[in-house]
Amino acid sequence: MKGRLKIALITPELSPLARSGELAEAVAGLARFLARSGNQVSVFLPSYRRPEIDSLKRELLVEDLQVPIGDKKLPAAIWRSDSSGYTIYLIDQPKYFHRDYIYGSPQGDYPDNDERFIFFNRAVCEFLASRRMKFDVLHCHNWASSLVPMLLKSVFHKKKSLNSTACVLTIHNFSYQGEFPAESLSLTGLDWNYLNSHQLAFKGKFSFLKAGILFADVVNTVSRSYRDEVLSNHREICSFFSRRSKPLYSLRNGIDDEEWNPARDSYLPANFSPEDLSGKAVCKRHLQKIFRLEVDSRLPVLAMVGYLTRLKGIELVINSTESLLDRGFQLIIAGQGEEKYEQALAEMQKRYPGRFGFRPEYTASLYHQVIAGADFLLMPSLEEPCGLTVMHGLRYATVPVVRATGGLRESVQPFDPENGTGTGFVFEDYSEEALQRSAGQALEIFSQPEIWQKLQRNCLQVDNSWSRLVGKYRLLYQKAISLHTGGT
Repeated sequence: MKGRLKIALITPELSPLARSGELAEAVAGLARFLARSGNQVSVFLPSYRRPEIDSLKRELLVEDLQVPIGDKKLPAAIWRSDSSGYTIYLIDQPKYFHRDYIYGSPQGDYPDNDERFIFFNRAVCEFLASRRMKFDVLHCHNWASSLVPMLLKSVFHKKKSLNSTACVLTIHNFSYQGEFPAESLSLTGLDWNYLNSHQLAFKGKFSFLKAGILFADVVNTVSRSYRDEVLSNHREICSFFSRRSKPLYSLRNGIDDEEWNPARDSYLPANFSPEDLSGKAVCKRHLQKIFRLEVDSRLPVLAMVGYLTRLKGIELVINSTESLLDRGFQLIIAGQGEEKYEQALAEMQKRYPGRFGFRPEYTASLYHQVIAGADFLLMPSLEEPCGLTVMHGLRYATVPVVRATGGLRESVQPFDPENGTGTGFVFEDYSEEALQRSAGQALEIFSQPEIWQKLQRNCLQVDNSWSRLVGKYRLLYQKAISLHTGGT
C-alpha cells in the first residue's frame, strides 16, 4: 500500500501526559514522526487523573459509551484533543483511571488491573465500532493494550468497518506479561472455550500478552539484541513465535531530536551545542544545587534516572554507592518505584549529605535537567529492551556507563582512549564488581580533559532520531496489512 496510512496507536502511556517509563516517550515520538511523514495518526489513551491531561484543550465526543465488562456495563466518556500533528482520544472512566498511578503504587500493582485494562481495550473497540472508524493499522503497545487484536477477531469480527484493519503489537518489555487469574476471562465477554493452552491460557492463567501475540498480524520488539535475549530466556512465551508463520520482528525506538535538543531545550538553565559546550557546565551547577550537593565542577556527577526496579539494576547501585562515593563521584538518583528502594535511597541521602542526592519524582523538567547536567549516565540494567534514556544522554553529551544488555549493547560503543573511538563505558557481568570497575575507567578518562572532551563530542555525533526509523515502521505496517488481507 502506497500513500498516506491511517494509523491508531493504542497505549497505556504517552509522554508527557502519562508516564512510568520509556514506553511513554517511545509512543509519543513515534506518533509525532509518523504524522510528520504524512500519515494520519490517532492515539488512544486512558484518561488518567493527571494535571497534564486535565490542562489539555479537548472536546467531549461521547458522554456515555456503554462498555460491557463481565455481566455489567459501565459508561465511558470519550474526549478528543489535537496535539503535535496527531489526534488523542482519551478513554475516561473514573472508577478505573482516576488514581495516583498508572499500574500501581510503590506498595504494588493495583489488584484490579485485569478489569481496568480489559475495560480500556473493550472501550477502544466499542468506540471504533460505534463511530465506524476505519484505520489501516491498529498499533498496540505492551500487555495493557494487547487484547485489542483478540477482541477484533472475536467479539467484533462481524463489524465491517473493522474487518480490514490490521493489528501490530509492539512488546517493549517481555518481563511484564499481564498474567491474571483464569476467572478474569469472564470480564472480556468471551466464551470459556478460549481458555485453553492453544489460545489464552498460559501457566494456568489468562495471559494478555499471549492473546496479543496470537491474534496480532505482526509482533515486534524494540531491539535486535533484546529479541535474541528474549527468544533465549523467555522460551515459554516465545514458543508462540516461529520463523515462518509468526516471526518476532525487531525495530528500535528513536528519539525526537527536536524535543531533545540541548541547544533549544526550555527546561534547561542554559543551552549548549556541539560547537559550544559551556552551557553544560551551567546545567551541572544547577543540578548540584537542586540535589543539595557540593557545587564543584571538578567532581564528576553520576546520575541514574527512571523507574526504580530490580530490572533497572537499582540493587547494584545501592550496594555500590559507598564505593562510588569513595572514588570521588557525586551520585544522583531520580525516579519512583518499589517502596523498599525509595526508602533505602532516602536513608542514603541522609547518610551521605552533599555527595548523594535522591528525588522520588519523575517530571519532564527534572528528567531533562538530570540528563543535561550529569557527567555520566548510569544504566546497570539486568534487562533493557531498548534504552531510550541512554539515547537522551548521548544527545546531551552525558557519557553512559552501562551493562551490555538488550538495546544498551547496540546503543553504546566502548570508548577506546588509544584511537578516540566509542561513546561510553560498558561492562558485561551483572555484578557490583563489574559496575565499579567500569566506573573507575570512566573516572580515569574524566580526569584527562582533552580525552574527556573528545568522548563528549563522540556522544553528540550519534544520531538516534525517529526520522531514520519511521520508514522501517511503515514497512512493518505494510507487512501487517498484507498478512491481514491474505498476502505474505
